[in-house]
Amino acid sequence: MSSMGVNVLSRLGIIIVTYQSERHIGPLLRSLAATIDPASTTVWVFDNASTDGTVTAFERENEALGLSARLVRGGSNLGFARANNEAFALVQAQTTSEVVVLLNPDTVVHDGWWQPLLAALENPKVGTAVPLLLMPDGTINARGDGLHFLGIGFVQGFGETAPPSPSADARLFFGSGAALAFRTVTLEAMNAQLGLSGIFWEDLFLYAEDTDLGWRMRLAGLDNWLVTDSRVTHDYRFWTQTEDATGERLFWIERNRYLLLVSNFKWATLILMLPWILGSELALSLGVWKLYPHRLRLWKAVITQLKLPAFWARREKLQSGRTARDRDILRAMTGSIRHGARSFGMIDRCLDLALRLSHRMLCTIVWW
Repeated sequence: MSSMGVNVLSRLGIIIVTYQSERHIGPLLRSLAATIDPASTTVWVFDNASTDGTVTAFERENEALGLSARLVRGGSNLGFARANNEAFALVQAQTTSEVVVLLNPDTVVHDGWWQPLLAALENPKVGTAVPLLLMPDGTINARGDGLHFLGIGFVQGFGETAPPSPSADARLFFGSGAALAFRTVTLEAMNAQLGLSGIFWEDLFLYAEDTDLGWRMRLAGLDNWLVTDSRVTHDYRFWTQTEDATGERLFWIERNRYLLLVSNFKWATLILMLPWILGSELALSLGVWKLYPHRLRLWKAVITQLKLPAFWARREKLQSGRTARDRDILRAMTGSIRHGARSFGMIDRCLDLALRLSHRMLCTIVWW
């Protein structure tokens, strides 16, 4: 998708959700002050009850830069999803932003970053648009995000050398919430079609909210796009099981993976995929995550959500309002488990081959 010859939309709203972000908020605000048009842009910072110097750093930088960013201080940590939803409601109530961009506080935007995103969003078939995310050393953090058919999300292109000039834009399964843009009318139309509201599914609290947003856009017949003309640096560090000693990150990732699978796939697809889902549970329980008390906590949390009438009401709305088939959704997914941030041995290669063949078979069988 080229941005050449396209009239750029006006009224840009930028939402930044902070939590213990004292170290990062200054560089982000300085990069915004150097790149945005203050006459047509509003910047909102929603702080999730940080206890460090985040608010002080924000106020100092905002005054020095003359950025006129607006600060909302939450009384408690609402989580990424709810905080963004509340900030979005405020943006819509007090401004008329045609396009909203979500930025993590640990990002720094590059010159000319927002114009290509807005241009891409003028295509009515584009639901979300994301920039090429770079690491501080200039290598790629993510050229969009992929989703395994078992619900495991991953960044694409991690650690690769960034091309010196923009390459072709590409369809994605979903875009990272670290830097993501959408038209408000597109989000509202998608939500109206599916009977939902807000940007993110608040019950997820943390992790996979952007996966769900991209999946919902696809269910509504929309695409998610990587816009390579746009570049944003993300101070990202891939974490390992050793670093997640408490299992807290993996708990939320795995909990939300199951909730997305059950809510977004048709029953026929879930039944067909059940052997692979059970296999993934066995592999993760015995391999990646051996902490059984945490695994039991995971299943208790999943079952708790599945007992809620609100969960099944949401699933019913999604399945009733969707226009995309599971066949199309599966074909947009991947069967590979390769990830540039982790080693890949002989066992991994064999498992990867088996999963890719399984994915290909599922794409052939599923016609609904």
